Amino acid sequence: MIVPLHALMAPEAALLPPALVSPAASARLAAVAGGLPAAASSVAVECRLGGSERVDLLVCLIAAEGGHRELVRRRAGLDLLSTPAWARVVEFCAEWADARSPLHRGVPLLWLELDLPDVGALAGSVPAPYPFPCVEPGLVGGGALPASPAVAAGAALPEQASVIRRALALLLGEPMPPAVDGALLRCIARLPPGGRAMHVAPLAARGSAAVRLVVAMAKADVAAYLARIDWPGAIADIDELLEGVVPFTSHVSFHLDVDAEVQPMLGLEISYPVVDLRWAAVLDRLVALGACLPEKRDAVLGWPAEARSWPGRGWQARLRQGVMLKLVYRPGAPLEAKAYLGITPYVALFG
Repeated sequence: MIVPLHALMAPEAALLPPALVSPAASARLAAVAGGLPAAASSVAVECRLGGSERVDLLVCLIAAEGGHRELVRRRAGLDLLSTPAWARVVEFCAEWADARSPLHRGVPLLWLELDLPDVGALAGSVPAPYPFPCVEPGLVGGGALPASPAVAAGAALPEQASVIRRALALLLGEPMPPAVDGALLRCIARLPPGGRAMHVAPLAARGSAAVRLVVAMAKADVAAYLARIDWPGAIADIDELLEGVVPFTSHVSFHLDVDAEVQPMLGLEISYPVVDLRWAAVLDRLVALGACLPEKRDAVLGWPAEARSWPGRGWQARLRQGVMLKLVYRPGAPLEAKAYLGITPYVALFG
């Protein structure tokens, strides 16, 4: 369901907890949402669980709902082409919508992350996007969050490699450097049985030549996989993190930054249903580790679990909410925790 983002991010619709999103941050979110086209089917607000009040906005375009075509159709009136990064996203969407393109078959959805400043007014300006295409065609839905579940069947490596290369070339404006291309595809080829490459994202918008790769696999396979790809962090630290924070989870998804070599950052995703009792244990552990403030833990746990009506949009329009956490590990640095508050509109035909 494609909706105007300014309506979805209005305070009475979003219901963002003040402990996670300050009034000033909420105003910045609304300003950016007002400058975006009606092409997205869901949003997520990224909140830091430590002392920072910074928030970022993520929007999801879903192929099955025509989000790619809507962005292309509405681009002229929004002057997005004046920014090179946005122009490349529009070009990507135009090819993605073409049934003859491998992107059409291999990319079910695209997340665009918009990094907002900590302070200051945006005056309606829209930041350069950080594009995050999904390259696992088995993930056919959108959902409220950029979650990366393990799926039963994935794309064959040669076909997926073709999709990844074309997607990144369009989003970068040029082919990947050979060293990055080789390292990235080695990381995918060395996935364990059942492991999947879910998303790729060029980090050019953040001043890096690296590509972020999101993979999903059984938790029991993580240590051996990190060793196979020559990950330079301390694998024992990741084992401890997995057992200490998500002991009752069988599969995990995590982010890696890949340049000519794999970089030491690792971002662990945690995603349960909103009502799952494991959330309290995870958040309590993060508070104990100093990665989450107690008031922010309470705000995440208080995020409404039930779908609800969308004020002013008619009785059939409803909003579904979700939560994902990401734990960012860097050797020698404190653990960083983020919450992603997801909101997806839908039509309830039977109330």
